[in-house]
Amino acid sequence: MLVACSPGKDISRDKKIPASGSGVDEFFDPNLKLFGQRKNSVLLILPMSGGNESVGKNTLNACLLAAEDSPNIDFCVIDSANPSMDKLAAYGKFGNLKAVVGPIFSHEVKRYGALFPNIPIFSLSNDLKINNDHVFACGLSLQDEIHALFAHANSQNLDSFLIMIPEGEFGNQILEVVCSELKKYGIEEGDDLEIIRYVSISRKVATKYVKNSHKKAVFIVDPILNVSKLDAQTFTLSSVALSNPEIWDGVIFAFSDGPEQVEFMQKYRSVFGTSPKILDMIGHDLMRIIRESIDSPKSIVGNGYHGCLGEFSIDKKNGLRRKLNIFRLENSKKVEIDSEYDQS
Repeated sequence: MLVACSPGKDISRDKKIPASGSGVDEFFDPNLKLFGQRKNSVLLILPMSGGNESVGKNTLNACLLAAEDSPNIDFCVIDSANPSMDKLAAYGKFGNLKAVVGPIFSHEVKRYGALFPNIPIFSLSNDLKINNDHVFACGLSLQDEIHALFAHANSQNLDSFLIMIPEGEFGNQILEVVCSELKKYGIEEGDDLEIIRYVSISRKVATKYVKNSHKKAVFIVDPILNVSKLDAQTFTLSSVALSNPEIWDGVIFAFSDGPEQVEFMQKYRSVFGTSPKILDMIGHDLMRIIRESIDSPKSIVGNGYHGCLGEFSIDKKNGLRRKLNIFRLENSKKVEIDSEYDQS
């Protein structure tokens, strides 16, 4: 039974979720019947309104695709963006809760982690600091991607770098991780490492600066370079490159891929008319392993799985661990150029 619970909106009609026995309960309706009609329930905590509404709805779509035709599981969605949400009231609704997927943002995780201390919470956050014995960071983390990228760069004898990062908190987080990784290879700010912070910079100026720097590699997170005109190898994050591959041709990134991804993308497009994003793939993978653990009772933690994003496992201490491969975008398609950097 596919149950979408959000204030005043039938998500199954709005987003074409498969209608196999689907129904809609309004979580904020005081007449809501308590869960218990099915043997198990799964709670999805996603932003179903506000500025990240589309992110939450698309991830919900992917999760429910993975769980369609699940006769023994009820599903409910909490709108994490609704400030009127009474989290304590929510806690009492789930006597047979098996797992929580979400929330997306790390600052929300502690609130729900305290409410469900004995339930595995598979957050879509990429903040590794949230990991504990029942909360798992399942997003693609900055640390993991940057670790794999610079391990690859070191294997290619790239020993001089230009780092071009925007000002702001996000830029600060990236720069801290980048400098930490480069330091492992004896590369610190000086002749071998130059760091540029900017508020605004044109594509022409940025490309010229890279050429004049004579560095072997450059790391960026904005599409500020004409990569095809550079001798330096250009690195970025997978979420950046894959969000708009047409403008990132030639860039190198770390990503986790698998044969199930093509099938999922085709199915998602056929149902919803759009292409899934990385969070959608993560949500789909998570729901599949939750469903598998319910159908054939076993612990999710400590086992290996295959999914849209390749091989992964859930580690009690370190969260979701993936094997990352190195890709280059060529004609807007990702092409593998190096394989399997473990996240250790």
